Amino acid sequence: MMFFTAIGYQFVFVLAFVHLYLARSVANAEIIEKFWNIELVDFSMEGLFMRKAVGVNGQWPIPGIVATLGDTLIIHVTNKLDEPTSLHSHGLFQNGTNFYDGAVMATECGIPPNGTFTYRLPLKQTGSYWIHSHFKSQTADGLRTSLVIKDPQEVYKYDEEIVVTLEDWFRESSEFMIKQLNNPDPHIRFRPIVPYGIIGGECANRKRIKFEPGKTYRIRLLNIGASFEFHFSMEGHELRVIEVDGVMVKERPTHGVTLGAGQRASVLVTALDNAQFNYAFHADMFTDLLQMPRYNPLNFTGTIEYSTKAPTRHVKNSKWKTTVHDLDLEPLDNEPALEPNRFITLDAYSGVFDDQTFRHSFNNVSYVAPQVPSLLSAMTTGDNAQLSETYGRQTNTHVLRHMEVVQLIINNHDYYSHPFHLHGHVFQIIEMGSIRSNERVIKESMDVPVKRDTVVIRGGHYAIVRFRADNPGVWLFHCHIDFHIQLGLQMAFVEAPEIVQKWSDMPEMYKENCIAQGIKTTGNAFGGIGFEGGAVDLNPSPYPDQFESYDPPDGWKLISYILQGNGDDVESIASQKLLESY
Repeated sequence: MMFFTAIGYQFVFVLAFVHLYLARSVANAEIIEKFWNIELVDFSMEGLFMRKAVGVNGQWPIPGIVATLGDTLIIHVTNKLDEPTSLHSHGLFQNGTNFYDGAVMATECGIPPNGTFTYRLPLKQTGSYWIHSHFKSQTADGLRTSLVIKDPQEVYKYDEEIVVTLEDWFRESSEFMIKQLNNPDPHIRFRPIVPYGIIGGECANRKRIKFEPGKTYRIRLLNIGASFEFHFSMEGHELRVIEVDGVMVKERPTHGVTLGAGQRASVLVTALDNAQFNYAFHADMFTDLLQMPRYNPLNFTGTIEYSTKAPTRHVKNSKWKTTVHDLDLEPLDNEPALEPNRFITLDAYSGVFDDQTFRHSFNNVSYVAPQVPSLLSAMTTGDNAQLSETYGRQTNTHVLRHMEVVQLIINNHDYYSHPFHLHGHVFQIIEMGSIRSNERVIKESMDVPVKRDTVVIRGGHYAIVRFRADNPGVWLFHCHIDFHIQLGLQMAFVEAPEIVQKWSDMPEMYKENCIAQGIKTTGNAFGGIGFEGGAVDLNPSPYPDQFESYDPPDGWKLISYILQGNGDDVESIASQKLLESY
């Protein structure tokens, strides 16, 4: 037992504590059952325009789900669309239930038109999560909603909680926007696509958050949009961050919170002691992705309502322009930085490929889905499941040993930000900095590094993250800008396939949905045995001769960092640009 270090004992202790905690929660567990018809719904944006949204049971926005630790969430899905669909529960580890992760052609075949599937999700985590499609860009078209899992033994005390979803919404369909963003002509690709804002399920500027004097509120902020970031602040009120991406953290005061697509945070806000005035809150949408000088940021302002009769008092304070940095946060579990024994570097690029389409890639590989879901390949290919080639070159798959600690160095060579999300895990954020500055490190983590499942990396910047491969299965890692997923900015980890091959509890409808779509359920990425059929890659995305950071026509100065190669901090420039119009 000499090799069993203090960290090992700490890890076992944490696991024992978690198991005891879950056992206490099971006693009061409930089954929450939903029946969802996923279908197109007409939605009017304030009378400005009408378009189709992907809704549920004739409704959009889709009502959120609230559950408690230990509950089981069952969603019976009937697909009324004319294309496949799926549901991904963003942030849930799905330990032992990888086949419910919802990633089409990674962990399932998708639900065919007129088909059905039941997701059975044992809720073993607490925090703020969301559910969305993982097929094409159905998330951008509306198939998304919040999922809150309450803790019966909350660490922090508060009187009430409020869920505030932050969403971008477009006049154009995702299919239209993908064609534009895929165009090799930069004058077409960078044509402005101006979004609208939906806050808490309402048109942005109409949202009212009701406060009672003296009460403390937990406000759950969830960016469930397709691409844009949001900066949230409340005039005259301090925010205290207590959770990010389902991870409870030590209370951290701030005047604003910035969330990339897919990120979530909980803040405590104590109401003022009188109802003399109402106040404004801001949910400002911004991006460094598109050329929108007149619309970036888009300032959305709602009301903190103490009384329907009170006037609104505006309080000017430049501190509301600030935001808390990930690396200033510390998780409550006090887990020290993991010691890695597997090292992977991912270079994110974008450029025009030699088929004259604009694509994104990790390490010059633009993701193309396999012909057999990677999970089924892991289950049915025996010893070959340990080889990355089994899953197809274009899936950019890395096979991980059970329990090894993986360090990812993620370099963002684009001029715009990417919110990178890992399925099945949270990761420790160890370090962030500028790729091109002489002093590479801009900021290092605390002794106890924060953990998230989604990290925003600014253009020209890098991040170092670590996670333990303790969850056998197939887990995607991708940019959470919905359109970048479609343009290839994703890859896969296959963890412990030898354990996956022992699973025997696959749902019956799982393979039936594959067969209904003519998708093979055994073999490698091409449906072959060994590497049969693998000599020719499946519909490969061509590789570009070179990648360049491109200056959008008349674009603003944010991208000067990349083009000039100086040592400026792009994140500071972006934050300043975001808040100039306050």
